[in-house]
Amino acid sequence: MRLLRSDDVDALASVELGIEAARKTAELVPGATATGRVQVADRVAEGEHWMRVLVGTAPALGVVGYKEFHRVGKRVRYHVCLFDHESGDAIGIVDGRRITSLRTASTAALAHRHVVGSGPVRIGVVGSGEEAREGLRAVVGTGAISAAAIFSPTAANREALAAWVSAELGIEAAAAASVEEAMDGAGSAYLATAARAPVLGAAELAGLRFVAAVGATRPDHHELCGDAFPAAAEVVVDCEDATAEPGDAIEAREGFGWDPASAKLLGGWLGGDPAAAGDGPVLFKSIGSVEQDLVLALELLRAGEEQGLGEVIEPIGSLREMR
Repeated sequence: MRLLRSDDVDALASVELGIEAARKTAELVPGATATGRVQVADRVAEGEHWMRVLVGTAPALGVVGYKEFHRVGKRVRYHVCLFDHESGDAIGIVDGRRITSLRTASTAALAHRHVVGSGPVRIGVVGSGEEAREGLRAVVGTGAISAAAIFSPTAANREALAAWVSAELGIEAAAAASVEEAMDGAGSAYLATAARAPVLGAAELAGLRFVAAVGATRPDHHELCGDAFPAAAEVVVDCEDATAEPGDAIEAREGFGWDPASAKLLGGWLGGDPAAAGDGPVLFKSIGSVEQDLVLALELLRAGEEQGLGEVIEPIGSLREMR
């Protein structure tokens, strides 16, 4: 089995590899995978003590595995463990700290490329954390972005991300003093913030071609006002849970009459043509899935084998033959 540490993941995590993993995940036949999740929290210890385990199988790609992450105080660690679907033999363990933001960014970039093509367009960004940074890296890597305007409530954070984009990604980037300024003249938007109150609504998004909303994943999170969903030309989701779990999708359903059944799954949508420009934006809503985690880890392990990165060890976990 192969071990990929954080430095190995950083060396292997190209935009092309991420988007290829996102494409393979999107093409998995709905219902052909099995998933589950468990979360436990320590009720005795003071502070944050919890563990989450996301489990999945992808028979079409020959893999079964899980992602676990646990928090003790302010310390969080992540691992993705993969096994061969037929034999059960261990394939590898991947440091999972970057997996979540990388697979989210890659999936959004795949959707963005389908709508915008080679562009180039100006992108408005809300958020300045790791999700926003990884998302910009992926979307800019498709060649479709000419410039970026970035808003975050903390001026130092938005200025730091804009400087990083200019220096590392080689496009014009500026810090915006407001959400409205970030969206001014933009053709697409990338929202990566765990906001508790809506940041943008239908009126602010009307002139955009594409919107990726990837930060709000829980019922108490709202990146979008609920009216953005029925106003979109199309709503595309990375998994069915994205129509039910985020707060903005709940508001769209309960407050604005949006029908979750109208949303299109990414895999099937990629096989057709996106909605025509002028009919409202294509709204891509993502909350992530364990299948994305596992397929990305698998692609990283395969690339590690090809490039000789990572450490190969004898598998641990002895074999028992069951009757």
